[in-house]
Amino acid sequence: MSFISKALEVSEKAYEETSHTIEEWNIHRHGAKLFLKLGIAVYAEQRLSASHAAVERILGALDGHAAEHGEVDLDHLRAAHEVLGDDFIKAHEIGLTAEETEKADANA
Repeated sequence: MSFISKALEVSEKAYEETSHTIEEWNIHRHGAKLFLKLGIAVYAEQRLSASHAAVERILGALDGHAAEHGEVDLDHLRAAHEVLGDDFIKAHEIGLTAEETEKADANA
């Protein structure tokens, strides 16, 4: 195998891996945006007397996202540790790293 063939093969492999990583990141980002929108919709419903329709629409979008890409990743919920509390985290077996646990405890 020539040097150029080997370099081309390595480049193609790196491109495929990078493309896959970017696609996964975009999927994760879309899920995170849906959770953010859900929070906004719930706040608007609870505090601004908005209709429940927006909440249902976004829940439907989350269901569709989960159906297309597999289970909705609970990593999005790590960012909401302060809101959800330790009981929720333990009940859903979300493994926090030692650093994340220390940060959550410091913010409590």
